Amino acid sequence: MNHSLIVRPTLFIVAAAAIAACSSGGGSSTTTSAPTPAAAASARPVTNAAMAAAPSRSPVTPALIATGDSIFHAASCQRCHGADARGARNGPNLTGPTFMHINGTGSYDDFVRIITSGMPADSIKDKTHQFPMRARGGNPPLTDDQVKAVAAYVYSLSHKS
Repeated sequence: MNHSLIVRPTLFIVAAAAIAACSSGGGSSTTTSAPTPAAAASARPVTNAAMAAAPSRSPVTPALIATGDSIFHAASCQRCHGADARGARNGPNLTGPTFMHINGTGSYDDFVRIITSGMPADSIKDKTHQFPMRARGGNPPLTDDQVKAVAAYVYSLSHKS
Protein backbone atom coordinates (compact mmCIF):
# COMPACT_ATOMS: atom_id res chain seq x y z
CA MET A 1 0.00 0.00 0.00
CA ASN A 2 1.32 3.46 -0.91
CA HIS A 3 1.30 5.67 2.21
CA SER A 4 2.00 8.87 0.24
CA LEU A 5 -1.49 8.69 -1.26
CA ILE A 6 -2.97 8.90 2.25
CA VAL A 7 -0.43 11.30 3.83
CA ARG A 8 -0.69 14.07 1.21
CA PRO A 9 -4.48 14.54 1.43
CA THR A 10 -4.30 14.35 5.22
CA LEU A 11 -1.58 17.04 5.36
CA PHE A 12 -3.63 19.19 3.03
CA ILE A 13 -6.71 18.88 5.28
CA VAL A 14 -4.68 19.63 8.42
CA ALA A 15 -3.06 22.68 6.78
CA ALA A 16 -6.43 23.98 5.58
CA ALA A 17 -7.90 23.56 9.06
CA ALA A 18 -4.95 25.41 10.62
CA ILE A 19 -5.29 28.29 8.17
CA ALA A 20 -9.02 28.52 8.81
CA ALA A 21 -8.48 28.54 12.58
CA CYS A 22 -5.91 31.32 12.34
CA SER A 23 -8.02 33.51 10.11
CA SER A 24 -11.18 33.13 12.17
CA GLY A 25 -9.63 34.24 15.41
CA GLY A 26 -8.31 30.94 16.66
CA GLY A 27 -11.04 28.79 18.09
CA SER A 28 -14.31 28.80 19.89
CA SER A 29 -13.32 30.61 23.04
CA THR A 30 -16.09 32.93 24.21
CA THR A 31 -13.89 35.32 26.13
CA THR A 32 -12.92 38.46 24.29
CA SER A 33 -10.35 40.95 25.36
CA ALA A 34 -10.82 44.69 25.16
CA PRO A 35 -8.95 46.31 22.30
CA THR A 36 -5.75 48.08 23.14
CA PRO A 37 -5.91 51.89 23.16
CA ALA A 38 -3.89 51.98 19.93
CA ALA A 39 -6.24 49.53 18.22
CA ALA A 40 -9.28 51.45 19.45
CA ALA A 41 -7.82 54.74 18.22
CA SER A 42 -7.06 53.32 14.80
CA ALA A 43 -10.62 52.03 14.50
CA ARG A 44 -12.13 55.50 15.06
CA PRO A 45 -13.06 57.55 12.03
CA VAL A 46 -10.67 60.38 11.30
CA THR A 47 -12.26 63.81 11.67
CA ASN A 48 -11.13 67.15 10.32
CA ALA A 49 -10.15 68.17 13.85
CA ALA A 50 -8.06 65.04 14.23
CA MET A 51 -6.33 65.66 10.92
CA ALA A 52 -5.64 69.27 11.87
CA ALA A 53 -4.14 68.15 15.17
CA ALA A 54 -1.95 65.51 13.53
CA PRO A 55 1.61 66.62 12.95
CA SER A 56 2.52 67.07 9.32
CA ARG A 57 5.79 67.40 7.53
CA SER A 58 6.28 70.69 5.82
CA PRO A 59 6.71 70.43 2.06
CA VAL A 60 9.07 73.42 2.23
CA THR A 61 12.62 72.10 2.10
CA PRO A 62 15.93 73.89 1.54
CA ALA A 63 16.23 72.23 -1.88
CA LEU A 64 12.74 73.35 -2.90
CA ILE A 65 13.48 76.90 -1.69
CA ALA A 66 16.71 77.00 -3.73
CA THR A 67 14.87 75.78 -6.83
CA GLY A 68 12.15 78.38 -6.27
CA ASP A 69 14.74 81.12 -5.85
CA SER A 70 16.25 80.21 -9.23
CA ILE A 71 12.85 80.15 -10.92
CA PHE A 72 11.76 83.43 -9.28
CA HIS A 73 14.82 85.23 -10.60
CA ALA A 74 14.78 83.60 -14.04
CA ALA A 75 11.04 83.97 -14.66
CA SER A 76 8.88 87.06 -14.79
CA CYS A 77 8.36 87.01 -11.00
CA GLN A 78 11.30 89.34 -10.29
CA ARG A 79 10.25 91.76 -13.03
CA CYS A 80 7.08 92.63 -11.11
CA HIS A 81 8.09 91.92 -7.51
CA GLY A 82 11.70 93.13 -7.72
CA ALA A 83 14.95 91.21 -7.62
CA ASP A 84 14.85 91.38 -3.83
CA ALA A 85 11.09 90.52 -3.75
CA ARG A 86 10.43 93.76 -1.85
CA GLY A 87 8.01 94.99 -4.46
CA ALA A 88 8.25 97.00 -7.64
CA ARG A 89 5.99 99.05 -9.86
CA ASN A 90 3.80 96.12 -10.86
CA GLY A 91 3.90 93.83 -7.85
CA PRO A 92 3.74 94.03 -4.05
CA ASN A 93 6.38 93.24 -1.46
CA LEU A 94 6.62 89.49 -0.85
CA THR A 95 8.88 89.58 2.18
CA GLY A 96 6.04 89.88 4.72
CA PRO A 97 5.15 89.72 7.54
CA THR A 98 1.78 90.79 6.10
CA PHE A 99 0.63 90.03 2.61
CA MET A 100 -1.79 92.39 1.01
CA HIS A 101 -3.49 89.96 -1.35
CA ILE A 102 -3.60 86.74 0.60
CA ASN A 103 -6.93 85.79 2.10
CA GLY A 104 -5.48 83.28 4.49
CA THR A 105 -2.66 82.89 6.92
CA GLY A 106 0.36 83.41 4.69
CA SER A 107 0.87 79.66 4.64
CA TYR A 108 2.75 77.78 1.97
CA ASP A 109 -0.60 76.57 0.60
CA ASP A 110 -1.80 80.20 0.35
CA PHE A 111 1.19 81.03 -1.85
CA VAL A 112 0.63 77.94 -4.01
CA ARG A 113 -3.00 78.99 -4.47
CA ILE A 114 -2.15 82.60 -5.42
CA ILE A 115 0.60 81.63 -7.86
CA THR A 116 -1.59 78.94 -9.44
CA SER A 117 -4.68 81.08 -9.91
CA GLY A 118 -3.03 84.49 -10.35
CA MET A 119 -4.37 87.84 -9.19
CA PRO A 120 -7.09 89.51 -11.28
CA ALA A 121 -6.87 93.29 -11.67
CA ASP A 122 -10.11 93.87 -9.77
CA SER A 123 -8.68 92.03 -6.74
CA ILE A 124 -5.55 94.17 -6.47
CA LYS A 125 -5.85 96.23 -3.29
CA ASP A 126 -2.94 98.59 -3.93
CA LYS A 127 -4.04 100.45 -7.06
CA THR A 128 -0.48 101.63 -7.77
CA HIS A 129 0.04 98.07 -9.07
CA GLN A 130 -1.87 98.28 -12.34
CA PHE A 131 -1.37 94.90 -13.95
CA PRO A 132 -2.93 91.59 -12.92
CA MET A 133 -0.74 88.63 -12.10
CA ARG A 134 -1.30 85.91 -14.64
CA ALA A 135 -2.15 82.42 -13.47
CA ARG A 136 0.97 80.31 -13.02
CA GLY A 137 3.20 83.35 -13.30
CA GLY A 138 2.64 84.33 -16.88
CA ASN A 139 4.11 83.28 -20.15
CA PRO A 140 5.26 80.56 -20.32
CA PRO A 141 3.15 79.29 -17.42
CA LEU A 142 4.89 77.53 -14.56
CA THR A 143 4.39 73.79 -14.12
CA ASP A 144 2.89 72.42 -10.90
CA ASP A 145 6.37 71.61 -9.59
CA GLN A 146 7.65 75.08 -10.48
CA VAL A 147 4.65 76.70 -8.75
CA LYS A 148 5.39 74.68 -5.59
CA ALA A 149 9.06 75.66 -5.71
CA VAL A 150 8.35 79.39 -6.17
CA ALA A 151 5.74 79.21 -3.39
CA ALA A 152 8.36 77.63 -1.11
CA TYR A 153 10.82 80.42 -1.92
CA VAL A 154 8.28 83.21 -1.33
CA TYR A 155 7.08 81.51 1.86
CA SER A 156 10.68 81.32 3.09
CA LEU A 157 11.18 85.08 2.65
CA SER A 158 8.90 85.82 5.57
CA HIS A 159 9.17 82.61 7.57
CA LYS A 160 12.86 82.48 8.34
CA SER A 161 13.79 80.39 11.32
